[in-house]
Formats: sequence, C-alpha cells, structure tokens
Amino acid sequence: MPIKKIIPICMLFLLSCSFYAIGNTREQLEIFELNLVDNSEPKFYFVKLLQGSHIVIYDKDGNKKQSIQPIFPDNEDGYKKDKYQLPQKYRQSFLTASGISETDNLFVYNYEYNKLYSFPISKLEVFAIKSDCLPTDETNYQFGFALESNQLPQDYDPNDTTFVYIGKESPFAQEQLTLLNWQKISDKEDEEDNYLAQAHGFDHYYFSDKGYNYLAQTNGLHYYLKQYPSHRDDYPKCGRLVIKNEKNKILRDDNYVFSSLYGGLPLNGKDKDHEYKKQWTGKLFKNKPSVVFGFFFEGAEKCPVIDFIDSSFPSYDIRLRCDSRFVYYRCK
Repeated sequence: MPIKKIIPICMLFLLSCSFYAIGNTREQLEIFELNLVDNSEPKFYFVKLLQGSHIVIYDKDGNKKQSIQPIFPDNEDGYKKDKYQLPQKYRQSFLTASGISETDNLFVYNYEYNKLYSFPISKLEVFAIKSDCLPTDETNYQFGFALESNQLPQDYDPNDTTFVYIGKESPFAQEQLTLLNWQKISDKEDEEDNYLAQAHGFDHYYFSDKGYNYLAQTNGLHYYLKQYPSHRDDYPKCGRLVIKNEKNKILRDDNYVFSSLYGGLPLNGKDKDHEYKKQWTGKLFKNKPSVVFGFFFEGAEKCPVIDFIDSSFPSYDIRLRCDSRFVYYRCK
C-alpha cells in the first residue's frame, strides 16, 4: 500500500516543511534537534516543528488540501508574552499541520552515550515561543513540543549529540556509534604548500588522491581527510572526505570545498576554547546502512549532513531539521 506524503508549508516563512515518506517502500526519516531553553524560569527543552502559523497543507501532487489559518487566532493580549501554551482547542490544528498523531511518540536519542528516551505525544504540551523582540503577531513564533527539565536526566546536555524523531516506533538502532579519532599524517597546509596549492589550482589539489592531512580508522575502514583552506589560526575543518575499505576501494568521496551550499565543521579534538565531538560513524538507523556525519553542514541553518557510507544508498532518505539560529527571546 503506497504511503502518502504530506507536506505542510508555512506560507509566510518557508522554513518548516514536513516530508514523511517517499515512494512506496522507503520512508524518509525526519530528524529534529532538541534545544535547551535555559534563560527561562523554569528552564525546559524544546523541539521546534514550525515557524509561523499560517499553514497550508498540500497533497502529494502539490494541490492545496487544507488551510489552517492561523493556529491560535484569538489571542487576547496582543502577543506580548515570550511564550504561550497552545490552547487545547487548537492542538489538533497544530498536529495536522505537522503531520503528527496523538498516538505517536517523541524519541530523544543521545548517540554519544547510546541512551534512548521516549515520550507519548498525547502527554506533551505544545508551546509557541517568540522568534524575536520586534512588534509581532503569531507568525513570529516558533511552534513545537516542550519537555520539562525533569523529564530528562539532571544536567542533560542536548548540544551536538542528540537526535529527535517523532513517530510510532524509534528508528534508532541503538548500536554504539564511534567518535572518529583523527591522526595528522601530512603537513600540506603549511604556508609554502598552501602557496603552491594556490599556484597550481585548489581544484587540482583537492581532487587529487594525494596529500591527505588526517586519517581515522575504525571497523576496517579508513577515513581520509583534506583540511578546508583557511587562515592558519582557524581550527581545522573538513574540506574533502574519502572513505576506503581494507582493499583500498573508495566507498565515499565528498568534496564541498567549492560549494556555496555546504561548509566544513571543526574536526574532533580540543582547541583552547572547546572540545569538539562532531564526526561520528556507525549503525545509527534500523534497516539502513551505516552512516557517517559531522563533516559538513548545509544551508543557513547549518544542519550537519548525514550520509550513508554506502554511497549508492540515497542520502535524501534522511532529513535533518535543525536551526543553529534558534534563540528563545525574553523581551521586556
């Protein structure tokens, strides 16, 4: 039986689209991030699903199916508060716009410690929190589910190593992922070699199968990395990633140095300000190949790209919904 795909689109802010299935046999996994709102009393966790509230739902052929405009129209105080709990009578409008059912669950997975937490959607409250402090209406609010701080372990840190999924069952394999440990194998990025690379063209240098700067090895695979061209005082970032098996066969080859849509993320390790834990690999999802992620980000939201090591498996099977610009504003 074909799975219908539901695409809710925010008309005023094209920032939130929910795309739940593709084709007849393969479901696209939509992964969210967990935000800690710690400048509120009490502090809480927030999973953002929608930005703005004038929602139009389209069918799989792109035709308008239903209009929800707006989600909570009868606010009496002129949207002066920083956050609102969505009234129960408008809850179904939000769920419909998000493609979510009361019988779904919200799964919080910490892949660093391989811990999974589950919460029934029917038990979670929906909140709207302000996007900025400008004169506003409800379209300047972010809509999503809130978790009280005591619903997760004390001092739980969602940053960097937490994924969220909403559905009937958890898609996470719960097999411990590996944090890649980088060893420097080349000094190609010193000033002299950097000058030569520019003289002969960065394209020649970055597409060549020589001159890798870092190597990580795990589970019989070799992860070769060329550093992103940058100033010397920058912390090293990924420019090109090549994954080879024990027979030296290339399984993946990703080069985003010349892309305006992608950027490199800092390599694992510790600099003077921060200990980075970005690049991970292993069996993240059930019934899907092993993944590798944390090398590149995509778009203005800076969502980390999750790729399958088997490059023949389509990367669009995973959609990571995040927003590095997420801020909870306390407006006076």
